Amino acid sequence: MIYAGIDEAGYGPLLGPLCVGASAFRLGEATDFLTSPPDLWKVLASGVCRKPKDPRRRVAVADSKKLKSGGKQPLVHLERGVLAFLGGEPPRSDADFLGRIGASCRASVGTPWHAQPLALPVALTEADVQIAGNLVVGAMAAAGCALDALTVSALEAPAFNALYGELGNKAYVNMSLVFDALRRVDLMRGDQPAFVAIDRQGGRAHYTRELEAHVARGARIETLVESNERSAYHIVRAGEAPLVVVFEVGAEERHLPVALASMAAKYTRELSMRRLNAYFRARIPTLEPTAGYVEDGRRYLAEVKPVLTQESIPERDFVRMA
Repeated sequence: MIYAGIDEAGYGPLLGPLCVGASAFRLGEATDFLTSPPDLWKVLASGVCRKPKDPRRRVAVADSKKLKSGGKQPLVHLERGVLAFLGGEPPRSDADFLGRIGASCRASVGTPWHAQPLALPVALTEADVQIAGNLVVGAMAAAGCALDALTVSALEAPAFNALYGELGNKAYVNMSLVFDALRRVDLMRGDQPAFVAIDRQGGRAHYTRELEAHVARGARIETLVESNERSAYHIVRAGEAPLVVVFEVGAEERHLPVALASMAAKYTRELSMRRLNAYFRARIPTLEPTAGYVEDGRRYLAEVKPVLTQESIPERDFVRMA
């Protein structure tokens, strides 16, 4: 079966991209998938854990908000987890990383900082990444599972504003990226049954209409449960393996694929903001970096306005509309 998770990072900020991540694992068995998939933290326990301070030095996978640390290297745990699961040779630049996860962060009039790739890793050595990757690969091999996909969609301010202008609601903008990710999982699963967990979108408990519009055209949707905590749906198409989609409060605590998706989305956003900060710091050496959240984003905007004017960067393409 396919066990996938979807989550976002950057929903609230004034500056920088909205990112939606997706991870999909291919498991050897499909037993009871309609009820609940296996606990991958237990399945992969030889190489994976929930907390960053692990005496066995396993790779932490958790909600991205819990992994960004203080101190001189705030990205160390995020970077270690994401790059370990990415596999292969460690990326030596953020452009390499972004290409491998399918994130489109291209330079434009509104985002000129994307013209300059930056070196990776940020907080680790290549040896650190390889060691972490070996732990993850070994744990997955022992468990008979594999990571089929790790992707991120990054919607920078110009594209975010254009989509917001069309949809008129920030929640709809986020949902459009979430359902794009869900469609990709549905397409890549082939003839395998799939269970897809998604972090609950705001306070809504009903998703049948959105599933019909974006994923389940021509299919039958069986509502398994709709409650304050969990909404689950069984999508049935004639001649195809079933697809179960679950929206849960705190899904990143219950499903490792959601936690990994959250980490990939957050790491991608952090790399984008790293480029943005480097671009403006090169022009204003005393400028303090920003994470892009509203209050500090306003401070940053006020300080970089002369550069926006000088470099002909439209403010409407720099600041998100919502």
